[in-house]
Amino acid sequence: MSPIFSVHSLVRNFQHQGTRYEEVKIDWFVLERKKPLVPFAAAIQDYAQLNEKERTFPEEYLNEQFSLEEAEALKKYLDRRPAATTRIDAIELPVMANVSGCRRLAAGSDGDFLPLHKGKQYPLSFKVAGYFNIRFAEPMISGDDRATVVNRRS
Repeated sequence: MSPIFSVHSLVRNFQHQGTRYEEVKIDWFVLERKKPLVPFAAAIQDYAQLNEKERTFPEEYLNEQFSLEEAEALKKYLDRRPAATTRIDAIELPVMANVSGCRRLAAGSDGDFLPLHKGKQYPLSFKVAGYFNIRFAEPMISGDDRATVVNRRS
């Protein structure tokens, strides 16, 4: 079975809803994959015992992942941005039957989707989006009042 990969970036100075954050993780995923990268029966634990509904989430998860060529092309594209560090990780197969992909995550005040494929001059032949969540991200400290405070021990 061919290996599959996940791709994520750590983006410094990330802006969301008017606030800048020190560093935010973006999980990238493939949209609209037509043909699975790996056979589901071999790549999902206990696949034969799952009914059609139970197979939906892990199948979607696998279809969101990347081949090595796709992951490397995406990383090369993302590496042009100096504020981002992108990493490719191999996914251990088989995956658990209860795994779920990024598309099932909720968008809201803390998390949202980035449709990378809708950007200007997007060069890749496959659609990629990202999911991020700022819930645990540290807001950047802005400004400097130029005050110096000296604490003295009594």
